Parts: sequence; structure tokens; C-alpha cells
Amino acid sequence: MLLEYLTRSWEMYRKNAMSFIIAELLSLVITGIIAFIGVGIILVSIGISSLTNLSDPEFVITKIVSVLPFLAELSIALIFFIIAGIVWAFLKTGIYGMAAESLRGVTKFETMFSVAKNSGFKGIISSVIVGVITVILFLVIIIGLNIVFPIIGGIIGMILFFLLVITFSLIFSGIVMDDLGPIKTIKESFNITKKNYLEILGLMFLYTVISLVVTIIPSMINIFFSVVGILVYCFVIEPMMKISLVFFYKRNKV
Repeated sequence: MLLEYLTRSWEMYRKNAMSFIIAELLSLVITGIIAFIGVGIILVSIGISSLTNLSDPEFVITKIVSVLPFLAELSIALIFFIIAGIVWAFLKTGIYGMAAESLRGVTKFETMFSVAKNSGFKGIISSVIVGVITVILFLVIIIGLNIVFPIIGGIIGMILFFLLVITFSLIFSGIVMDDLGPIKTIKESFNITKKNYLEILGLMFLYTVISLVVTIIPSMINIFFSVVGILVYCFVIEPMMKISLVFFYKRNKV
């Protein structure tokens, strides 16, 4: 069954490879530029050219005195990071729309914008809600267990965290397939994954292993293969996973 999801996603990706590559590239470039502006503000505010002077007491005192302007600039940078996250969720919804359309045969990268225009707001709100829940789970499970049982608790916490977060893996599929609202798509994702938990766990584990093989092993050779591995993940594995998740939702929804 898992191989069926993989082979079907590859078949659909292969037919629409260029469209997915363009869409993923646009998403990365647009969100990357916005996030880079935020990083640039931080680097300029701390004086990137003076980082080597951290051992100079006068330099350190100067930076401490100017902490308030720095915090103001940091807030501006944070706004850019938030905007980047919003744009990422907006465009990601559109690419999931492409994945849904590809199951019917052919899709185009323009679909990303049309779907994002109609359903992107739902994708943003859903991502915010899931993000808040995820942060709470991270603090309670991973950090909490690591405090109670150092190291071992942290490892157990990470495993439990991964097992729980999987239940949110179909939220974008519900939005683009059935036009569900944020709360309904989160509930539907939970219900479908709960009833088919071992299957979705196996699918996500399979893609996790493939992603690690594609990115980590090439990085052990040299930087060129490392870059190639990252590109394969971003422009091949990632869209295939989106197609698989939409297919999984379509097959198992109530």
C-alpha cells in the first residue's frame, strides 16, 4: 500500500515535473527574499563587520548601551519573518492545490496562485493554529520530559512529539480537496490519521527516510553533492510528498 502512494505520486510528479519545480522555486525565492531581509536587518543592527571585536570591552559596552535600538530593529526583523511564514503557508496551500489537480492528470504552476487566492487564507489560519499547538506540545513533551528525565526523556519526548504531529499532516489536503475551514480541516486530518494511523505513520516514515538519504549521504561526499541532494529534496521529494498526502486524504476521507 505504501509503495502505491509512492509510485502514484512519482507518476503524477513525472507528468508535471516542470510545473512543480517552478512552483516550489517561486515559493522558496519569494519567502527566502522576505526572510533574508529580516536576517539582513539583524546583521546590520549588530554590526556584522565588527563581530570580530566581541573581545573588546568597549565594543561590548557600546552594544549593551544600544540594546533598545537593537530590540526595535529585532522587532522589525521579526515582522519580516512572520510575513515570510504567512507567505509560505499561502503559497504552500497553492502547491497542495496543484498536487490535488495532478491526481486528475495535468496541472500547471499557475494553479498555485489561483488556489492560494481562493484558499490561502484558510491555509494561513490553519498553519497558525497548528503552529501554536505544536509549540505547546514541544514545550510540554520534549522540554518537559527532558527536564524530568535528562537525555532519555528528551529522546522519548521527540519520538512522542513526532507521533502526535503526524495527525496534522492532512490539513492542507482537506482545504484544497473539500474547501474545509481551518478548524474542520484540522479535525478531519485528526480523524483520518487516527483511523489509518499505522498507514500514515509508515508513509511519513518512508518519506523521512528518503529525505535523510537524499540530503545526508550526499553531504558526506562533498559540497557539490550536498547541494544536489538539497535540490532533489526541494524540487522532487517535497512535491511528491504533497501528492501522496492529498492522495491519502482522498482515499481515506469519510
